[in-house]
Amino acid sequence: MATVFLAHDLRYDRDVAIKVLRPDLSATLGSERFLREIRITAQLNHPHILPLLDSGRAGGRTDEQQPPASPPAELLYYVMPYIAGGSLRHVLQQATPIPMAEVVRLTQQVASALDHAHRQGVIHRDVKPENILLSEGEAVVADFGIARAVFAAADAEAGVLTRSGFPLGTPGYMSPEQATGTQRLDARTDVFGLACVVYEMLVGETPEMWPTEEAVRLGRFVDASDAHRQRLDRLPGRLQQVLVRALAIRPADRFATPVEFATALAAAAEHGPAIADADVDAVLRRAAELELAHPTQDPALSVGAVEQIAAEVGIEPEHVQHALAERVAPIAPPAPTTPEDGTFDVRKKTFRVDRVVGREVSPDQFAQLVDDIHESLAIQGHASALGASLTWSPAAQGSDGRAILVTATAREGRTVIRIEERFTPTGFLAALPGLAGGVGALFVMAIIGSAVGGVGADLLVPAALAGGGSAYWALRGVLNTMANTRGPELAALAERLAARVAGTPIPSAPASPRLPPGVTPA
Repeated sequence: MATVFLAHDLRYDRDVAIKVLRPDLSATLGSERFLREIRITAQLNHPHILPLLDSGRAGGRTDEQQPPASPPAELLYYVMPYIAGGSLRHVLQQATPIPMAEVVRLTQQVASALDHAHRQGVIHRDVKPENILLSEGEAVVADFGIARAVFAAADAEAGVLTRSGFPLGTPGYMSPEQATGTQRLDARTDVFGLACVVYEMLVGETPEMWPTEEAVRLGRFVDASDAHRQRLDRLPGRLQQVLVRALAIRPADRFATPVEFATALAAAAEHGPAIADADVDAVLRRAAELELAHPTQDPALSVGAVEQIAAEVGIEPEHVQHALAERVAPIAPPAPTTPEDGTFDVRKKTFRVDRVVGREVSPDQFAQLVDDIHESLAIQGHASALGASLTWSPAAQGSDGRAILVTATAREGRTVIRIEERFTPTGFLAALPGLAGGVGALFVMAIIGSAVGGVGADLLVPAALAGGGSAYWALRGVLNTMANTRGPELAALAERLAARVAGTPIPSAPASPRLPPGVTPA
């Protein structure tokens, strides 16, 4: 966005840094709007924020391709103190990982600066190592001026920067909502950017992909590569849980402020008391009792998640597999109505298709994959790329659209394609769970009435049982029908994306949807 020049202030005999915006960006923003917005950031006064010394406009030279009669391009600039200590990027290039105590200290300083700016209504939007300068070892956050001015101008122009091809952030540090072009951002966008910086200080690279909902729930980067996993597993305490939460795809799942994130990071970095082997079993048993007494909203875990939990206490994966094999008969749920080419979890109301291709997808193929998704689903959506991972979701979510998430991630010579849709019945069908709950309450009242000899209890009990069962099976039938109808469509899309990555012939038409049980063709 800008070119940095080292200059000398003759009036005060000091070195300064002058940032000059690109001429095409200056022309798009307009000098009046930029200078008006950057004055707001000049009011920020914090020991860990690089102050703004001056700003203005200057006549630029005529471009060689411009007609001689054209007026010279106007250049916009702003002036900041020169920091001789360099940036955090220089430190990362010399040695990673950075010691934990230093990571916590720098994070707290940056979080304090961001929090001050947020209270003044200024969101940075571009937190990255290059914008964290080091002055005598202290962190100083730079570029609040250009972030505020450029993005405020983008809002005023209703997306003109996006259409002009200017990046609205830095890949690898942009939040998911920023990558999809959301105009209204809040402090949680900077929480995400700061978490990416912290992850890089600890692991040596930015996150390979955004954490899934399962990762956020487990507090663990379940899809991390082997290289990242080796460093993540060496982190102390609950630090990985803190990072996963700060990097959650949904802003509502993250920490509300950078200071809250930094506080949790500092607490998690402290080594807690070691638990003796004799106490581990007692702790796990008590945790299981608490889970039964206060179950989570969605208690189901995958086999891989159980293996990861067991690994934390030194239990080998094969022992988990043997234990599961012994218990699979009594605990297996009723077989759901599932298309053969995908997995439908009726409790989560989620259908999922996974494909693995024996070659890595190239970023050059991302645009083709997005076109395949739009053509197959006939739905317009948002796509974003983070490193070697592509993520796509529909533009309309909730009751106005389908809740689909498509990811394609290259890792260790392979590409993992995952398509997941959460089914959401609408209208009367959406009220069936509440109806079942109400009928359940009626059943309890009927039992109490029967115990005390209440009138009509003999009629209420059968009615409650019949009503509750009907509501449950009606909802389950709807979900199974949705899985049988949409499952083949998602599976066909997965096959198409896999063929695109593998370079094999692309299937021309999706599989025909299955008919619900009991329905025959007309």
